[in-house]
Parts: sequence; structure tokens; C-alpha cells
Amino acid sequence: MLLGHSVRMAQHTPPTRLFGIGGPRRPRQALSVAPAIDLQGEYQFWQVYERVVRPLPGGGLRRAWLVCQKVYRDRLRFPHDTREAALARVLFGSNSTPERAAELRDLFGLVSRRMASVAVRRQAPIPRKANHWPGIDTR
Repeated sequence: MLLGHSVRMAQHTPPTRLFGIGGPRRPRQALSVAPAIDLQGEYQFWQVYERVVRPLPGGGLRRAWLVCQKVYRDRLRFPHDTREAALARVLFGSNSTPERAAELRDLFGLVSRRMASVAVRRQAPIPRKANHWPGIDTR
């Protein structure tokens, strides 16, 4: 508090690790993408991907997670964008180096393929097991 002021000064809020809301408490999804995408599940998927397959381009999951959220959000807001238009939304600004642009392109490709596979999985009907015992309903 400043002397003579009854209003507290704004405190610096450090960036959070996961979703940008809430700090060390239970992570919450950003409201702009909450209804259609399970961000906590996606974050866990990318954690496993980074540990098992290869490190994410662009400096690991902490730096790549913001780009992932941007891709998810843009895909929901602009579903009819072409690949080039969607990539241009990620590569905004002229202060990016060619190396960083290449990393963002690679990360955009990974996230786009992940979103496409999840969308196909949601649309596919769930196969039912065959009934091997006549007269007994195993559903």
C-alpha cells in the first residue's frame, strides 16, 4: 500500500503453469474453449507425447501450450479456415525469427493432426460386442 492511499497497489501475478487461471489451485479451463475441448485431457496427452515420443518443438510443453491453446481456440472460432489462413493466425507478427516460425509450423501441424484424429474418433460409432451367448443379453 502506498502511504496516504487507501487502495492497494496492483500486485505482480506470476504466470501459471497450466491454464492461466488460478495459480496453484485446481486448474480450470479457459472459458473460450471449455465447451468443445477437454483442455486438461489435451494437456495430459501432450505431456505423455513429450515424454514418450519426442520433445515438443518450440521449447517444450510450457512454451508450446500457449500455441496449442491458440490453435484450439482459432479452430473453434474459424472452422472453415484453410490451412494457410489458420497457420497465418499462429504466425502473426513480423518479429519472429525464421527458426521460431519453423517451430510454430511444426507445432501447428502436430496440433492440427491431433484435432483431426480426435474429431474422427468422436464421429465414429462405438462398435458393440458380438453376443457370443445366445439368449443372454451382454449389452
